[in-house]
Amino acid sequence: MSGCIYLTDLDDTLFRSLVKHPDPVGLTRVTTATNGHHGHMNAAQRGLFAALRSTGHVIPVTARSSDAFARVHLDFGTGRAVLANGAVVRDETGRPDSDWSDHTGRIGRRFDPLFGEMSALIRAEFGEAARSWVVAEEGAPVYFCVKMNAAEELAVREGITAARDLLSGRLDLSGMWAHLNGNNLSFTPIGISKRDACLHLIERLGDRGGAPLIGLGDSLTDLSFMGLCDFMMIPSRSQIATRILQPGCDG
Repeated sequence: MSGCIYLTDLDDTLFRSLVKHPDPVGLTRVTTATNGHHGHMNAAQRGLFAALRSTGHVIPVTARSSDAFARVHLDFGTGRAVLANGAVVRDETGRPDSDWSDHTGRIGRRFDPLFGEMSALIRAEFGEAARSWVVAEEGAPVYFCVKMNAAEELAVREGITAARDLLSGRLDLSGMWAHLNGNNLSFTPIGISKRDACLHLIERLGDRGGAPLIGLGDSLTDLSFMGLCDFMMIPSRSQIATRILQPGCDG
């Protein structure tokens, strides 16, 4: 295998929704979103993606479900991908690895009753202020999502934090790991993760012939799979960068 192997997160790494771009000039739309918040690349992101494609193999590693990934209009040059927070691993032909899907499906089904309780609690406490849903892959539930419907940043931050505290305070979520970044709150069963899926994918890749493995991501939770790689890349102003560059973290 020649060149580099890039394991890369998508949203807020290779592209962002329009409202997250400080300068709306010169953007290229690269996704279709059902809620209208389509993903866009700026010039730097387009240049980065072109550089990745020209110097190696680009493998998406994303929380996007199979359905949401189908609405990403980028040519990655391979069918390989890690989707739905690690619930799905696709091979070079784009087909799901059935052994992996069976494994994650068994885990997810054990949490189906709890997912129902979580959905009911969010509806009862937040009503129209929030939306929640269960992501399913290959007929099995694999993780739970919450988003606020507010447009104002402070309202979103307060609401999404309250939703996290409500769920963790009322229900036993010890068998899940939580992810919170911006207006994205998710709970995924332990055993389903980008890291676990990437470990499986790397084993499937076999002998890389010295090709360096490079991880790209923006969220603190991305560090778990990025840590499997030889090198890491992060966007500026990302959740990871903000944590690293906060006062008192300069050694």
